[in-house]
Amino acid sequence: MELGLITFGSLLPDPLTGETLTQRQRLRDVVRAAAEAEQAGFAWYTVGEHHFGERDVIPSPALVLAAIAEHTSTIRLATGTTLVANRDPVLVAEDYALVDLLSDGRLELMAGGSFFPDPYTVFGQDPATKAARKRENTELLLRLWSEEKVTWQGEFRPPLTGVTVQPRPVQERAPLWISGGIGLESVHLAVDHALPLVVGTTAREPGLFVPVFDAYRNLWRERGHAGPPGRLGAASHVFVAESSQRARTVWQQYMNNYLTVRKPGTTHHTTPPDFDTYIGDQGPAICGSPAEVVDKLGRLHEAWGHDLHLLAIDVGGIPYAEVRAATELTASQVLPQVAGLGTGTVTAGA
Repeated sequence: MELGLITFGSLLPDPLTGETLTQRQRLRDVVRAAAEAEQAGFAWYTVGEHHFGERDVIPSPALVLAAIAEHTSTIRLATGTTLVANRDPVLVAEDYALVDLLSDGRLELMAGGSFFPDPYTVFGQDPATKAARKRENTELLLRLWSEEKVTWQGEFRPPLTGVTVQPRPVQERAPLWISGGIGLESVHLAVDHALPLVVGTTAREPGLFVPVFDAYRNLWRERGHAGPPGRLGAASHVFVAESSQRARTVWQQYMNNYLTVRKPGTTHHTTPPDFDTYIGDQGPAICGSPAEVVDKLGRLHEAWGHDLHLLAIDVGGIPYAEVRAATELTASQVLPQVAGLGTGTVTAGA
């Protein structure tokens, strides 16, 4: 199983010191963390896309990944996710072909849609059309990257007549994954086009996602695709320290800070979940010593049968020194232990 890092560029005050980085400082940390992740041996570095929120400051992963490409040479550069349901697929095709060129063919684009209401309001889109927009825009993106001249007509953007997007991606196969949740629309979209699937597993009980991974494998076989099912990915909020006690002591206030969602302009906020439950056996997050983290990643692999796991470490205003230490410890003591986990070892429906 491959391990990668995922960041959303969250920018919050440190709950212990009250210090807040500037946006420039935060973005520079995101870029330098990618180079350090490559040196440490991680397979992926993934940058999320959010708009108009209080805590996340990366609306365009393409720009950030282009900067990262100049400081790295081997690590896969991914989006987690690109909001294809909300973006013009022609511009997505152009922007991310540039990233693939600048990175010498290291792009992995995860196609999704925002689960926050703000982009739909600001961009003038009906949230009820999310699934339809995602499918239409993903299918058009595939054609724009694989066909020289595209003539097309759909529901959500003006028609195209003989359009060729430039530049072209380096990779012959479309470097495209479908991003999904607990619904099955994304499973069908991925299997319909024989694409890999990454499931957003950061916020719910792990058992809720077993039917999603099973459905992907079952549907793949039912459709008669050649070869084994495509790759499957997952993600978790993760923190590792030398001991369980230190990991919990350091991470609890930062994780609670991240999960306390405040609405700008109001005093309303949501209360974070119970921390012990959140990181427990049935919780979505992973926190503890290297051995504990290895154990939980192994159990998740047994349940899901995935072969890519993205780790979100830099959340809640946690200082960069703590992020770096956790990343290095993960690379040295967790990554070698999970690298041998095979793919496709779970029988669908088991």
